[in-house]
Amino acid sequence: MNRNSNVQEAPSKYRAVRRDAGAVERGIKSGPALMKWRKDRGITRKLFAEMANCSERTLATCEKADPLPTSMERPVRETVRLIHALQELAGDVKELKGWLEKPNPAFRKMTPLALIKNGESDLLWEMVYQLRLGAFA
Repeated sequence: MNRNSNVQEAPSKYRAVRRDAGAVERGIKSGPALMKWRKDRGITRKLFAEMANCSERTLATCEKADPLPTSMERPVRETVRLIHALQELAGDVKELKGWLEKPNPAFRKMTPLALIKNGESDLLWEMVYQLRLGAFA
């Protein structure tokens, strides 16, 4: 716990992972870099496009651009951060993909992917935060 507040700090291994995520985000400035990052993690174009709230065609076009179009910088950055955080908890891509597509009682029986599409990814971030703190242990 932080001495100056009642807020618990995340364990050091999670702080290190967040630093890594920041490095990854800053490194994705071009479409080819995004495509490499996505493919290295086994994330399909379809899944990434759904999470970034864009069409597969738009994503395919962006993956050819250098640098990324300004309009796609924020959705890409936010999607990369979320995938990184969820993969950290899920373990691997197959588990993550299955989890994203399965209705979850914690989310009003909606799928996590539906939450993202509905602009409610803050609920996923809250879950990530609570899990990092060990609130459900």
